[in-house]
Amino acid sequence: MTAPVNAMEGPDEAPEDAARASRPVRHTPLATAVAARVQHLQAASLKGSPRAVARIAQLRRAVNTAPGQLPDVWEDTIGVVPENLIGREDDPSPAERAAHHALTLFALHRQGKADIAHSTQVSFGGAIRELARRRGGGTGDESPGVRRRFDALVTASTPDEGAYHLRGLVMMLRDAGLSMDYGRLAQDLADLWTPARRDGVRLRWARQYRSRSPRANDDTQDIPTTATTEERS
Repeated sequence: MTAPVNAMEGPDEAPEDAARASRPVRHTPLATAVAARVQHLQAASLKGSPRAVARIAQLRRAVNTAPGQLPDVWEDTIGVVPENLIGREDDPSPAERAAHHALTLFALHRQGKADIAHSTQVSFGGAIRELARRRGGGTGDESPGVRRRFDALVTASTPDEGAYHLRGLVMMLRDAGLSMDYGRLAQDLADLWTPARRDGVRLRWARQYRSRSPRANDDTQDIPTTATTEERS
């Protein structure tokens, strides 16, 4: 059996960074910006807005692309990232990667019969817990397939590898009719792809996944929002 998601440890993380990243992610600028954009697109598309439907289709076509690769989705991906989290180098910053993958995966989630992909306050770990329960037959046993994919995301060595496994999980959520908070997911991904915060988000997901209460680990506090050099690079 694979190692529990809360058993991972990284040698490059300071204790204060781990504590900060393991806190709930309410009201970070990145989470707020991504949530606002997906809420707008979801609500407008449900009302039949041709522009919103077209933008979601463009985002869905960009699901396998790198951040910034397709100009059609700049407005809804790089364009939502707070200025202080924009990268300064040739590679995308963690926040730019996170926004790109959160928005494009939201669009993938909305494909087909799924009307509601984004639900405020539904944590990623909590959504995966419910997915594992349902695919395990609803008897309390978790689905080995869901758990393997989740563990692969948690232990992925590169953002591209992680995004691949995340895409599989989002497709499973879509097929099961489950939703999650894409603003919170974006902040989780930015933390996961920032080495100093990586183990903190692993702990956050472990708590959400193993919680027995549907309201455990609800957002109760803010985390610092000042970007470090590492987060902008």
